[in-house]
Amino acid sequence: MKTLPLISFRNVCKSWNQVTVLENFNLDVTSGELVVLVGSSGCGKSTLLRMLVGLEPASSGDILVSGNPVSGVGKERGIIFQEPRLFPWLTVTENVLLGLANSPLNSSEKKQLALNMLERVQLADFANVLPSQLSGGMAQRVAIARGIIAHPQILMLDEPFGALDALTRHTLQQQLLELHLSTGSTTLLVTHDVEEAVALADRVIVLSPRPGRIREEVKITLPHTRHRDDIAFIDLCRHIRHLITDVL
Repeated sequence: MKTLPLISFRNVCKSWNQVTVLENFNLDVTSGELVVLVGSSGCGKSTLLRMLVGLEPASSGDILVSGNPVSGVGKERGIIFQEPRLFPWLTVTENVLLGLANSPLNSSEKKQLALNMLERVQLADFANVLPSQLSGGMAQRVAIARGIIAHPQILMLDEPFGALDALTRHTLQQQLLELHLSTGSTTLLVTHDVEEAVALADRVIVLSPRPGRIREEVKITLPHTRHRDDIAFIDLCRHIRHLITDVL
């Protein structure tokens, strides 16, 4: 018996004011995959995540999770944006606890989970400080901890490291991969960083310029940890960049 994909996009189209952003987009994602979406600006990458999380509807077509149509937001789907979007009047721990707002756990259990998650993202020493006292990379780690703490079945990340310096970005990429592998979540990541895509993904989905369609699916079979100076890694990056920049 064929396994039902966890996520299915079926002939999905999205238009705004007579401008077609996505057209006949089709993609299946199986449970536990880490899939990265890349492509030129305006091709609909972030729009796909917003539709999957339930923040806006498709113009036509179907978006399914476990065979059921997406209708609004759901606790099985979580999203992390490029900006941390932390509440400045709440401590780091209190911001992370927002990810457990709908949990049946008592307050003591929730707090312990939050502290454990902060330990995993190396922020335990900052549990009681306010966001204004954090660097950009630290604030983004808080946002990741908040997004992951409830163990959503599907985790989406929209350019989460785009505004960070190279060293911090590489560190958080590795932490994201470790969290993905340890939690078994299904992860969809949007990025403009081709090296980031090849370093993390099981599959890289390259979208064509607007209207976005899948130009090519690139399977990444390199074992983790992936070394960015390896010839195979460099060749994959070169191939994906060519697909993005070679206008059809």
